Amino acid sequence: MESENWVSALLLLQLCCFSCGSCGKVLVWPMEYSHWLNLKVLLDGVIQRGHEVTVLTPSATVFVDPSNSSGLHVEVFPVVTNPEDLALFFENFVTVWSNELQNLSALEYGAFVQNLFYQYSRLIKQLCESAVLNKDLMKTLKQAKYEVVISDAICPCGELIAEILGIPFVYSLRFSLGNTLEKYCGGLPSPPSYVPVAMSVLTDRMTFKERVKNMLFFIYYDFWFQNFNMKDWDQFYSDVLGKSVDTL
Repeated sequence: MESENWVSALLLLQLCCFSCGSCGKVLVWPMEYSHWLNLKVLLDGVIQRGHEVTVLTPSATVFVDPSNSSGLHVEVFPVVTNPEDLALFFENFVTVWSNELQNLSALEYGAFVQNLFYQYSRLIKQLCESAVLNKDLMKTLKQAKYEVVISDAICPCGELIAEILGIPFVYSLRFSLGNTLEKYCGGLPSPPSYVPVAMSVLTDRMTFKERVKNMLFFIYYDFWFQNFNMKDWDQFYSDVLGKSVDTL
């Protein structure tokens, strides 16, 4: 696993630093809203260095505009979900998180997050199924001979597409709940006495009571990360690849 991480890191370094003489073909599995804006900055830099970047996006996308892609190639695949439903889901997500979360008790908070992200997981899985089970799409991607997949870690499926295509993948990440992906995948130090949990409404200046609350958030998300709908995703990945898969 460590050697695979080094290979992915070297590939990303090559994409960002080398000249057009070694241009590559990059496939992107993006996330919406601020995560897309964060990833777009990276992709713009990759394009400026002469690499060919293709964004694989569902027909229900909100932020990825095929008609105004600024140097990006956009591969759109059909999905049952429409853009209005997708936008409404994320708008409700942001509204509730911004206005109601701070008024919830710890138990209500846990139940709310669990329910919200089970909905999110089902939505992303529908999009993923529409992509990887589309034989014509997968054939087109294989024939294009991409060299690496860049995927937002908060949005499962990019690593599955990379596995199907037989190429490495690199994660891009703005943030994850409880900083779990940063800690477990990136090895980022996150001492709970000083680093507030993302989207917890806490700041870097916490009282003792808030530090205790932050610690409880960390413990909750550590448990949540290990158990969040992983069996369902493991089974889905296993069915698609025809072999047993453990995403953790």
